[in-house]
Amino acid sequence: MLSNILKLVKKEVQLEWRQKTALGTIFIYVLGTSFLIYLIFQGNITIPTWIALFWIIALFTTVNAVSKSFIKDANEQFYYLRTIATPLEIIFSKIIYNALLITVLAFVIYGVMILFFNENIADKGLFLLTIVLGSIGFSNLFTLLSAITARTQNFVLLAILGFPIILPLLLLIVKMSELSNFAIQQKDIYMNLGAIGLLDVITLILSVVLFPYIWRD
Repeated sequence: MLSNILKLVKKEVQLEWRQKTALGTIFIYVLGTSFLIYLIFQGNITIPTWIALFWIIALFTTVNAVSKSFIKDANEQFYYLRTIATPLEIIFSKIIYNALLITVLAFVIYGVMILFFNENIADKGLFLLTIVLGSIGFSNLFTLLSAITARTQNFVLLAILGFPIILPLLLLIVKMSELSNFAIQQKDIYMNLGAIGLLDVITLILSVVLFPYIWRD
């Protein structure tokens, strides 16, 4: 199973590399949005505003990057994948690839935001850990929603279902990002990190349980 998952992840990387325009569009979106915010605020924003803008850009970048995950597997390729891999192997490979992609994009956004604005977050390691955990949660949820929208051909569902479901995770991530800027007790850090990790596990279980029914429909 692990071998098949790794092969499917490699397939995803190769497909994405062939379609460089899609990644290029996302990077241009990140640069353009950050530069527009820079012009509006003239480079002077507070840390809470910086954090809010960071996660807003990250969220919409994630939607753009992950929304077409299963569009590439439509038609003949859909039936071919059903013969060579199980639903669990497919969903795990998609989640792993999307988590890596979202994490890389989030780090790029982080670099661009530092380039345009002053960033004085006290605990950068904790903030980067929050980015990784948040990226995993985003991948778990939006990969499943991408499968639903691809099978129903109703792409409005991604927005309708996605944002209410992602809201609790997003609020925890933003709170954890704000906590990384203050000297707080370790128990508060562990409590919030544990809550984010628990939501990541719950969304992963949800994707694993529901995806086989969507895939076989």
